[in-house]
Amino acid sequence: MAHALYDAFMFESSEQVWEAVLALARPAEGDRVLDAGCGTGRLAIALGDLVGAQGRVSGVDVSPAMLRSARRQVARTQLADRIELRQADVRSLPYGDASFDVATASLVIELLTPQGIEQAFRELRRVVRPGGRIVVAALAEEMPYGRTLSFYLVVRRILSLAALGRPLPLRRLATDAGLLARLSVRRSLLRLPVDILLCEVPSTTAGGS
Repeated sequence: MAHALYDAFMFESSEQVWEAVLALARPAEGDRVLDAGCGTGRLAIALGDLVGAQGRVSGVDVSPAMLRSARRQVARTQLADRIELRQADVRSLPYGDASFDVATASLVIELLTPQGIEQAFRELRRVVRPGGRIVVAALAEEMPYGRTLSFYLVVRRILSLAALGRPLPLRRLATDAGLLARLSVRRSLLRLPVDILLCEVPSTTAGGS
């Protein structure tokens, strides 16, 4: 029941973020797509619809309860043959190098520790082929902080809620991981700023990175 309420709430509040993620990811028919932190599967289903019968979507999440909900969602569609769901951590993905054409990580990276965030970016780069695309959506580091974001950060600090994400400098994090930051758009989630960043995996390795 709790995950059904979460799903309904997040679908309504996150819809414009997910639409931006899909627009930047723009998977083609036949693409192999990773949805890291797939939650209850809404974005994975949308990606599965775009990749066509020859494509493949792999959704991973650390939460067994979220994955059970995602499997129920997928089972209600005509896309079960092209969507794989498994329990895994974005910091240590169970896939080989260059396994995917596209990867998305929506509203999950900011929940990690600073070290975990760096690990997640490195893993996303590793599993996406050279020239492939990575789209990350996360709470934006807005300077100066707006009123809503300032209030959010005070509440997060006072209540010590580790489950609430921290604002991230996405472009810098992506660059530090050796990715090419191509385009960023901003959307709103519960009046909080969210950045959606499109990155590209370099086609050639430069400087040993």
